[in-house]
Amino acid sequence: MLRNPKQWQFLKKTAELGKTPHALLFYGHGAIGKKVLALEFIKLLNCQEGKIETRPCNHCRACRDIEKNVHPDLMIIEPQEGKEIKITQIRELQNNLSLKAYSAPFKTAIIDKAHLLNQEAQSAFLKILEEPQGNSLFILISEYPEMLLPTILSRVERLRFYALPDQNKNKEQQKLIEEIAQLGRENLLTRFSYAKKLAEESNDLRSVLDVWLSYFREKLLAVVGGEAGEYSVIKLKKIVKSIQNINFLISTTNVNNRLALEILMLEL
Repeated sequence: MLRNPKQWQFLKKTAELGKTPHALLFYGHGAIGKKVLALEFIKLLNCQEGKIETRPCNHCRACRDIEKNVHPDLMIIEPQEGKEIKITQIRELQNNLSLKAYSAPFKTAIIDKAHLLNQEAQSAFLKILEEPQGNSLFILISEYPEMLLPTILSRVERLRFYALPDQNKNKEQQKLIEEIAQLGRENLLTRFSYAKKLAEESNDLRSVLDVWLSYFREKLLAVVGGEAGEYSVIKLKKIVKSIQNINFLISTTNVNNRLALEILMLEL
């Protein structure tokens, strides 16, 4: 069973109506099934089963080739050595798109961790979006869509993915929220001590930052909506931006976790 049924139903409906967007952006937390759903959707579009209602069948040649990542009309682009997606990869994509589809109705490309497209690669990909060659579908997958060029974001249909609820996780999340709320009232020494302890003990710092990001986004929306709060709109925007930047750095570089957290502590 797919983990994101609402997103799946939306995609399936676009296919049934023949209104599949030229480019899609799947964004949201990491490891929640975005790439799995992208592949299932591509299976649905290429499946040789007659009725779309029963696609993907997972038995026909197209479905099996997509599952094995050997389908001639599907390209999956990922960061090289886990660091970045380079312009050479986008040029290869462009060359591939210039060729006629081998067996599918159109060519498809998945760009995983699209936020790791470097600036040259983003500019080259933007040109592909602006001047598409033949029938093609692009699915970008990202945890940090804000790292993409605004001109790219304006040319894709965005589909947000949410972390699935978990009762035990909810208790942990509430504890983290209470801690960060209290830290805003503490002195800098206490905040730095907390940052040191968290950096040393946490095995999943990104999840902690995701909880804090959701909390401060809600606070920001509430204050913008007229509710009184401890922080101003400007202050909350700075905190949100700081958490986003730190989470991105932790995901993509060898930044010192303790120092990164101390930067956030200065913003509280």
